[in-house]
Amino acid sequence: MIETVEQTITIRPARRSDCRAITRMIEELAKHHGDVPLVSEDALRANVFSSEPWLNILVAERGERLVGYAGLVRGFKLHFGQRTLDLHHLYIADNMRGKGVGRQLIDASKSIAKALECTELTVSTQSHNLVAQSAYAACGFVKIQNPSGARFVMEL
Repeated sequence: MIETVEQTITIRPARRSDCRAITRMIEELAKHHGDVPLVSEDALRANVFSSEPWLNILVAERGERLVGYAGLVRGFKLHFGQRTLDLHHLYIADNMRGKGVGRQLIDASKSIAKALECTELTVSTQSHNLVAQSAYAACGFVKIQNPSGARFVMEL
């Protein structure tokens, strides 16, 4: 029997001891997008492992090494009274891309969304990232148009 990558990957919730590796992956993803990474291990711990976590992180582990993560942020459509879950980050190590790791993280994220009684799991990507768009479509996501109108932000 030939062992597939899917059989060697474990998807699990992040642990405090994973923060260094996750921070490095977040930094790689930020640099890939041309952003300056500002996240620290302490900030990650404070926002994932507090009594009221701001986000959840799933990791993909192969042996003793983390090879990817999914950052999940809860949301709510107040005017519809519906819970949502946003797959805010999906990162797969270069040498593991195209081997089903992303699909496993997405499937686990979908399971969490269902357990939280969310009406939708969302994800975004850059408009020119056709590889990611194709992968998301293959996993069951449907592309939607951005809502019309202006969006505002106030820095505090």
